[in-house]
Amino acid sequence: MPFVKQGTTLSGAPYYKALRAEKYMYYDPDCGEDGEARWVIDVNRPSVNKTSDLDGDGLCDDIGLMTSQYTFHPPTSGTWNLLCDGEYETRFLVLLEGTTTMTSTTTASGSTSTTSTLN
Repeated sequence: MPFVKQGTTLSGAPYYKALRAEKYMYYDPDCGEDGEARWVIDVNRPSVNKTSDLDGDGLCDDIGLMTSQYTFHPPTSGTWNLLCDGEYETRFLVLLEGTTTMTSTTTASGSTSTTSTLN
């Protein structure tokens, strides 16, 4: 599932949105239960104005969690806890960096269409 950078949160860490789904990946200094910093995959957009519990639910019950102190970008590989069929499973993930290309086309009638492609 490709994610595209959307901006940064108050901590300065980037956050990303999946291209074709309402899923977000972001760094949360404390998701609300245990004080541990982690990268999160969640269905909730993170707040860019909070310092912790960025989804505001007071829980650490996201789709994916990876404990980390590294804030610059998600680790390119590592062990994540992923929610699968209602239970967390430990999985090793490798994240690949890509680029996006946006193409805008204007027809003779004046209508414009924009296409985004992940390379």
